[in-house]
Amino acid sequence: MSTRRQSASNFGSSDTDEKSIEDECLMTYKLIIGNIKDNIKSKDQLIQMLHHAGRNPSQKNLKSYWKDSTNSLTFQDFCKIMKEEKVPTEKDLQKAFKKIDVNGDGFITFKELKKVLTARGEKMSESEVKSMINEVDDNGDGKLDYTEFCKMLFSTVEQCKKKGTDKLNRRERRPKESKSRNESSRRGSSKGDTKQEKRSSSTESKSKKRDTSSANSKPKKSEPMKINLPAVVHVAPRVTEPRTLKSWHHAFSKGCFHLEENGVVISHQYLLELPTTTNIWMTIKPCILRPDQKHFDMHLFILKQNEDGTLGDYVGYTHLKNQQKFCLNKSFKEGSYRLIPFTTGCLFKPRTRKVKDKAKLVEQSGEEYLLTKAFKDALTDVFELIDLDCNGLLSREEFSLFQLRTSGEAVDDDAWEVVEENFELKKGEITKKGFMELNQMEANDEEGDTEDLWVTLNSMGFADDLRLDEASPFRVDIYSEKCRGRLKVLQLQSGGRALEKAVCASVKATEDIQINKLSKDLNALYYTGDSRVTVVIDNQTNSRAVVKLDCGKSQNCISNVDDMERTVQIPPMSMKVGLHLLPKDEEEDWTIKCHETVN
Repeated sequence: MSTRRQSASNFGSSDTDEKSIEDECLMTYKLIIGNIKDNIKSKDQLIQMLHHAGRNPSQKNLKSYWKDSTNSLTFQDFCKIMKEEKVPTEKDLQKAFKKIDVNGDGFITFKELKKVLTARGEKMSESEVKSMINEVDDNGDGKLDYTEFCKMLFSTVEQCKKKGTDKLNRRERRPKESKSRNESSRRGSSKGDTKQEKRSSSTESKSKKRDTSSANSKPKKSEPMKINLPAVVHVAPRVTEPRTLKSWHHAFSKGCFHLEENGVVISHQYLLELPTTTNIWMTIKPCILRPDQKHFDMHLFILKQNEDGTLGDYVGYTHLKNQQKFCLNKSFKEGSYRLIPFTTGCLFKPRTRKVKDKAKLVEQSGEEYLLTKAFKDALTDVFELIDLDCNGLLSREEFSLFQLRTSGEAVDDDAWEVVEENFELKKGEITKKGFMELNQMEANDEEGDTEDLWVTLNSMGFADDLRLDEASPFRVDIYSEKCRGRLKVLQLQSGGRALEKAVCASVKATEDIQINKLSKDLNALYYTGDSRVTVVIDNQTNSRAVVKLDCGKSQNCISNVDDMERTVQIPPMSMKVGLHLLPKDEEEDWTIKCHETVN
């Protein structure tokens, strides 16, 4: 189910003559980009600009504007797109009305409208929303019928454009005011400034000499690191389950890795709360939904969580492998812990294959639109992905996490009330049949238009042939010996810098490392785990280090970068991950050969 709702600011006015569009393009470009000589650098930036300018492009149109090969768009490109994107038709307005009118009673209430207009784009306050309704509510009933809604839409567009123009005018006034103040200040201190300029000039000259000297220095190549490793399938597990595990307290949850458009991996995270010190047995393993689904390396990194919600010290991670499980057996002190799933990215990478034929999601039967078998199978997989507690039902919390992923909006009381009234529930949770009914209703509401359905599927990691290749589910199990731990699922997010720091800390803390000394306080640390090699650069100097890692001559290896080569910039007094390496074939021996070059 997609709950993407279009705010009123997404609909253009009827004034679409050439001059008006050019002025609109210029205002929008200056507001978002700043200068028409600069380019639009991402698809998200293009969408933001089109929405601000009152356009609501379809996913199909967006794909034609921003292709896989597109790196940037010019101002002229943007003007051309704006001319192609037309103002909404009567059918568009009817669809918008139905989407905002979530309970389908033929009226839009203040609550329904507030949810849309205070959430995205040029956000409005509650008082502004009330004012808009009062202005067009001809019969004074406090809600809008379709005619009043259309009247409000075109009024709102002009308000949003005015807010954007005012913001741009304020931005352009600031440099002039600042320049005026600076000129006034300089008149009273020109002598002091002259001395300061001389000192700055001298310092800058010395700095340039140092930079030139550094740039002309030859790269330093160290002795290559070579590591021979046996086939992973022949490595005996170094860990077994505790004998008394059946008597321990058990908490578990499913989760999922997702690939974003920029290649960043996000996943569910977890909060583990322990009321007392206890031994913990922790595992993470892949969940296989289909026979053709690939599994890959995955771990849980554990960080202490402070009372204010910030992340503290690295505690440990599931470093031991037993078949497809990655495990940790460790004593934990009383307190709160953040569990962050991690994968190297060697096997879980953005889709590169091309889909020839797009799957069919619905088929018409009389005046009804029915879901195809292929779509139902995909929805069954979606249900399995979001049923995090594995009880065969979707709680409000699970459904809300799903909605956040696919539409960017959590499920509020009104939306959940609609679910309760229209779809099959069991014990207050959505059944699989109810989930199918929900998607069936959306297909009919859209009169066979599957655009929103595809947005949902693509957001969940499905390709156009309904193959799940940019998402991978997993299961986390936590056993605590002396107390019942509380495991709470958090929304999808990136591990970010906190996760990278934890990976670096885990490498430096382990005994399974080899060190290649690159200079006095610059080292390459090679961690060898049960099925993974990670290279971390440890820079304890007072200046930035640049190190090139070339593992191109390794045998039976794959890495998290396509060409087995990466140049890493490491800030002073810090560590950074250089490369992750896995065996291409786990049944064969593998060899790491890595040359480091310090620039």
